[in-house]
Amino acid sequence: MHYGEPADPVQGRASVPAEPVQGRASVGRAGVPAQPTPDEPVTGRASVRGAVPPPVRASARVAGPLEHTPPGEIPPEPGRSGPAPAARAKRRRRRNILIASIAAFIMLTGLGLVAGTYYFDQVGLPEELTLEQSTSIYYADGPLMARIGSKNRTLVTFEEIPLHVQHAVVAAEDNSFYTNDGVDYWGVARAAWNNVTGGDRQGASTISQQYARKWAELVDVTYARKVREAVIALKLNQSYSKDQIMTMYLNIIYFGRGAHGIQAASLAYFNKPVKDLTIAEGMILAGVIKNPSGDNEKGSPADPTVDPVKAEARFDYIRKQMVALKFVTEAEAAEKLVMPKTVITQAQNRANNLTANTALDKPEGLAVHHVLQEVAALTDPKTGKLLYKDVDPQGKENFDKIRDGGLKIISTVDSRIQQVAVQEASASSKESNMYGKKPNLQAALVAVEPGTGGVKAYYGGDNGSGNDYAGYYVDPVLGDGGPSCCGGHPPGSTFKVYTLATALIDGYTINSYWNGMPQDFPGRTAALKNQIKNATEGTDPDCKSGTGTWCTLEEITVKSLNIPFYKIALDETPAKVIDTARAAGITGMWATVEGQSQAQRQDLTKLSGKDVAGHFGPEVGFGQYPITVLDHAGGMATFAARGMAAKTHFLKEVWEQEQKVFGEVIKPQRIPGFTEQMADDLTTVLRGVPDHYGLKAAHGYQLAGKTGTWQLGNTTSAGNAHAWMGGYVPSDRSKNSPGLAAAVWVGNKDKEVAIKFNNGENIIGGKLPGPIWRDFLDGALTKVKMPKVSFLPSKGVGNKDVGSGISPGPSTPVENPNPNPNPSQSQPGPSPKPSTSPKPSGSPSRRT
Repeated sequence: MHYGEPADPVQGRASVPAEPVQGRASVGRAGVPAQPTPDEPVTGRASVRGAVPPPVRASARVAGPLEHTPPGEIPPEPGRSGPAPAARAKRRRRRNILIASIAAFIMLTGLGLVAGTYYFDQVGLPEELTLEQSTSIYYADGPLMARIGSKNRTLVTFEEIPLHVQHAVVAAEDNSFYTNDGVDYWGVARAAWNNVTGGDRQGASTISQQYARKWAELVDVTYARKVREAVIALKLNQSYSKDQIMTMYLNIIYFGRGAHGIQAASLAYFNKPVKDLTIAEGMILAGVIKNPSGDNEKGSPADPTVDPVKAEARFDYIRKQMVALKFVTEAEAAEKLVMPKTVITQAQNRANNLTANTALDKPEGLAVHHVLQEVAALTDPKTGKLLYKDVDPQGKENFDKIRDGGLKIISTVDSRIQQVAVQEASASSKESNMYGKKPNLQAALVAVEPGTGGVKAYYGGDNGSGNDYAGYYVDPVLGDGGPSCCGGHPPGSTFKVYTLATALIDGYTINSYWNGMPQDFPGRTAALKNQIKNATEGTDPDCKSGTGTWCTLEEITVKSLNIPFYKIALDETPAKVIDTARAAGITGMWATVEGQSQAQRQDLTKLSGKDVAGHFGPEVGFGQYPITVLDHAGGMATFAARGMAAKTHFLKEVWEQEQKVFGEVIKPQRIPGFTEQMADDLTTVLRGVPDHYGLKAAHGYQLAGKTGTWQLGNTTSAGNAHAWMGGYVPSDRSKNSPGLAAAVWVGNKDKEVAIKFNNGENIIGGKLPGPIWRDFLDGALTKVKMPKVSFLPSKGVGNKDVGSGISPGPSTPVENPNPNPNPSQSQPGPSPKPSTSPKPSGSPSRRT
């Protein structure tokens, strides 16, 4: 029987069931069990018990001619008696048999020998066959994340297929499989007969012939096809063991439900791997091989969820064959071979993500795109060429080796942490702080493991095939190779962590003093109505000294004052701040480039701060220039790891045919000049931010982070367009607590409008992203049972005690608050919006 195709029609058998014939793949075509000869000896291969040799096939009865005069025969004259009708029919029948036999003999000996010689010289063998397989992507902790590919197939080895499943297939498709040489000679002869007599072109096939037909893509029902099919089957049996042929056969055939091969079928019908199938479940799968799609495409009639009556009949037939072939005893059949009730429905099958690409319409689909981007970028260590890049016969480049290559890809994403991320960030989740908020709002959340850079959770939207609000990817496997949309957002004051780290590298202590009051800078003056201001415009900073001109570096960070951070970036230069961010894990920033109407992404994996400095002003110090949530989470993970930056990544391992061909390489590198002691001081400062907003983890995990908001338009009255929270928990691998860092953004799905709560209040970093961030970290760490550890205390490093601060006491030296060492950097441009965003933003000038 041809896998994936309906049974060949049988001449003259439309209403009368055929008697089953041992040793043919069409045994039981009409569901009538074969009756073995009681005294027939049992033979078989040493490795497979109970195989029975095929009995001699009874001669097929050939219907006699109808009551009419055949051509060339003289009719009897009227009034004269001729041969009796029965005698005439018998004579004609003998003549037809003789003609057909001679024709078949000539074909089988003459043409067959010629064709056989040609085919034996030309026909290849299965090692040349490359099967399309679905590629599977897994979570780091084991569960399946997604399958992709044009064929839902996963190859398995002989050892993974239970013997009782193989026996069920033999009973259903080829009783003599273990003893034949691969060919059903009666089937070949019948094809020759029908070619001569004009009958239907049909014929049963052994398992070897079925495999040969599928392998050689022989689709026409002709005698020539049968000969070629037989030759390949003979060669198979000469070159391979029965175990190998069975394995190849079960990996190639179609089982319906979109499942190619026994492993995909086992999952599609029973939601379990083939190695776990019971004997009765194996019989169900064996039964659907004959007609996997059904006559009306609803599914195989042997599928109990499609046609229970026909499925029961097919099951009963296979059960009797199992007993006849001595694969099981009568007692075992009565006890174990009962129609299983574990067949899942086709709807359940679809819901279980068992068909290709099903995960792409879910949140994890966006993580899949990032994983595939990294797989596509893998190179051959010997040649340096892309490992999976291919070119089709038309010269078009593709990555079909990934999509249809049966790869096993293991990501860094943890299914438990991912579940919490979706739960806390998706507006469709009733447990999320986003639930019930205005429909224009969109959140994004990414979590990264400190010390390794592995992405543990990724939420960039509910639709994995839609906009990615958390990152930026180029996926040439499932995508068109173009950049994704919508991942870059102005980070506002959350970016101040990199400016703070730059100040610490330059020797400023966290207790150094800075002027937080409104002041003029070159190009940013009150006269031009372009003065740098703090978020709480018109309010003097409430610093411990009693004056806003004398605020510590710790205070200006917790209170998120923009003016001193602009000053730090001006003094240190934007290039240095960018280099610190770049070393921490920021791979790209968007900036307005001369001659371009939209902001352009600057690739910081290739360009240094000095290379791109002309596109960035001191506003970089408080987060004017867009970055991705993914990058920001990686940067926060670097500070959680006390300044050791590991490349943020999604790909953990790649396996081909049970062989690992890639494993993640983790090589953390320290931010230049940023010591562990500086990291402890920075963390001490950031611990004050969650406290400032009342963000406390319910299960007692310590938190350190930074809020940020970027306003809409050029005035504070317009409201805000972006709100952020980023930070981390302690990391101590000596206590089996690697920690976790996360960044959360809340903004608009499409056109930028003011982001507000339902009561009209402006959304800020600490009021919506903050609770999402806190609840996520608390929930994720509790879910994975991460041990609680503590942050290390401040080390008090640095030798510079005064920055731009103006002391309230006459004895304290006062620095010039407005030096301008780099005038060329003092002219800011408008806040850029990534060109990949759906709509360009305005030009906000206030940050919090």
